[in-house]
Amino acid sequence: MKKPLSLFLITLSFYSCNQSSSGTGKVEGLEVSIDTVLIATGEDFINLRSGIYFSGLSNDGKYLFNSGGTSPYLERINLETLKFEERMNFDEDGPNAFGDYVFGVSSDVNNNLVLTSGDGTSIFNLEKQKLKKFIFNGREFQGDKLEGREQFISKIIPSHDYKTVYGLVENYETGEIFFAIVNEENQSLKKVKLDGFERAHEYTVEHSVGGGVSTSSPQSSEIVRLGNKLIITNPVFSKIAVYDLAEKNLKYYDCNPTLTASGKVGTYTKEVNSRESFEMEILKIKEEVTFLPLMIDLNNEHYVRLSIIGEPKMNDKGLPEMNDHKVFISILNDSFEVTKEAEVADGIGKLFSTPIPQKPFMKDGKVWLYLNVNDELAFVRLDLDA
Repeated sequence: MKKPLSLFLITLSFYSCNQSSSGTGKVEGLEVSIDTVLIATGEDFINLRSGIYFSGLSNDGKYLFNSGGTSPYLERINLETLKFEERMNFDEDGPNAFGDYVFGVSSDVNNNLVLTSGDGTSIFNLEKQKLKKFIFNGREFQGDKLEGREQFISKIIPSHDYKTVYGLVENYETGEIFFAIVNEENQSLKKVKLDGFERAHEYTVEHSVGGGVSTSSPQSSEIVRLGNKLIITNPVFSKIAVYDLAEKNLKYYDCNPTLTASGKVGTYTKEVNSRESFEMEILKIKEEVTFLPLMIDLNNEHYVRLSIIGEPKMNDKGLPEMNDHKVFISILNDSFEVTKEAEVADGIGKLFSTPIPQKPFMKDGKVWLYLNVNDELAFVRLDLDA
């Protein structure tokens, strides 16, 4: 039986200059402690082919559910005991079918599972019974319509009674992003264009191969529910859109950092004619700041955000490759003003330099980052003295 293992503990202090933020106060420094824990699996194993990129937290924060992708199961990991608990095998077909390829896992306010696959989004309880299925793309709506190459992207967020669904729609021709509200009772759609979010379209690189197209990792907008607010972010800029579920209004916040730029500013070639040019263009885009989605620290009642800047180095062949990053942490108040910032220790940036993207999450006042230790699941935890 493998036991949870504390691999290292480092305490570091970082302080930014007292520069003015987007609010009226000053941005302070932030102390960060780092430790690593290993998940005990016993005689079982966790499929880390995709890391935890296709995973999601339970609404109560107790469990991490990791998708088997094309295989009809979820791996349930207890984050409080640091143990792998079970492989939840779902039906392959029938009324409780898992889905053909589950790439999105989250949890709703009822602590039910929200599983997104190629053929829609399904709500399951923890007994693996399907409670509801939503299909939006290719569907006819009352009110607003899906025009041209518009389609729903990212995960959807259902209301408590499943009568209203929130999500994002992208126009793949113009790059425009819309906040979308679907009323399941009257089958209506309302779209609100997100100002400035189409700018992310400028950072998509295409390389045609034969009859197909290779595309860079998309600069995808994401929507998450944090408390009673829906937070919409994009990795290209610090600006966010916030929909208040109680007040039913959409507002924008700059969330300007002081340790990095507030967004990417470079001009890049969108269509290239070789694989080498394709990879080089992506590398240059990653050298500018990238913003991760906001998280909420319920212990301290504030928001937390990570941002990264790539630091390429030359390999043995004299070609640049991305093997390290600068990593920054920002604390935001309930007005979405940056109040504290720090650059995290050397070594953490390498966690963001693997082919599998990081998917940080917050639990118990700590940021958890994925780490593969000899094909065993581990987490590096950043404890924020905020």
